[in-house]
Amino acid sequence: MSSKTHSILWLVLATLAVTMLFPSKARAYEREPQKPAIVLAAFGTTDLEGLKAILNVEKKIQAAFPNYDVHLAFTSNIIRKIWHERANDRKFRKDNKVPGEIYDIVNPLTRLAQIQENGSRDILVQSLHITNGTEFGDLGHIIGQLSKIEAFQESKRPFPYLTLGDSALGRASKADLDRAARALAPLAAEARASQSILLLMGHGNGHVDVKAYRQFEKAMNDMYEAPVVIALVEGEPELPAAMKTLEKTGLKKILLAPLMLVAGDHARNDMAGSEEDSWLSILTKAGYEVKCHVEGLGLNDSWADIYVERLRALEARHLKK
Repeated sequence: MSSKTHSILWLVLATLAVTMLFPSKARAYEREPQKPAIVLAAFGTTDLEGLKAILNVEKKIQAAFPNYDVHLAFTSNIIRKIWHERANDRKFRKDNKVPGEIYDIVNPLTRLAQIQENGSRDILVQSLHITNGTEFGDLGHIIGQLSKIEAFQESKRPFPYLTLGDSALGRASKADLDRAARALAPLAAEARASQSILLLMGHGNGHVDVKAYRQFEKAMNDMYEAPVVIALVEGEPELPAAMKTLEKTGLKKILLAPLMLVAGDHARNDMAGSEEDSWLSILTKAGYEVKCHVEGLGLNDSWADIYVERLRALEARHLKK
């Protein structure tokens, strides 16, 4: 067993132990034990407008799977901490309408332990990430270790069936890429109508080269007439490299939009902010006429349906076993 696998397994067991010793939080989420469960794992957001995108996806999935308990989980430690602090801020809670589950938001591992505390059942975990990057990879390691936990009695297995659904772009198959590209048809049409380049801001990461972004850029260009360029906040291509591609199009108008589930800090500040180092400012200074579309993909019902389809595939696979 590798040291990484060993560490993950210990983390899994420790979290389960703590949840079972201190089940008060778990009781807050107690529902019908006989129901299977769905856990929606997102990076998360502290932005109130951005939160609407996550809640829209949750609503769509609740409607599509009425026979499941649907739970949210955020993978970002910083974001969860901020929501927990806001839970004790009476003024914030009075001034802002936020579902109670957000104030008590936990990570996917803790959420699984809470569900298990109320009775073993089948659980489908659905990533709400855009690509199978580092956040998805860490989630996959945890789910993989949990699903392997055995017991002398089959009925005592903590997770009788536990599986993880791919991100929106998934394995970057043609079907994955084309389905995601079709979901962005309104943006492509808007760019084409104004003779603009559609420039999408992806998050990316500094650890893993996620080729899915480049493959998705090609799929978008194959499907639509308007030029489509993807640049990343972290990783390649960053904006300076992407600007060389923009220049080659010969167009001087840009429709700038986030390729992210939520339009949070990156979209509102790094992309569309008024600061000199925002993408809007940099592109405007370079002579482009820029229009910003500041809306997370979670508010796009066609994009939300991608996650619904992922879960339907997980459910169908399980029923065949």
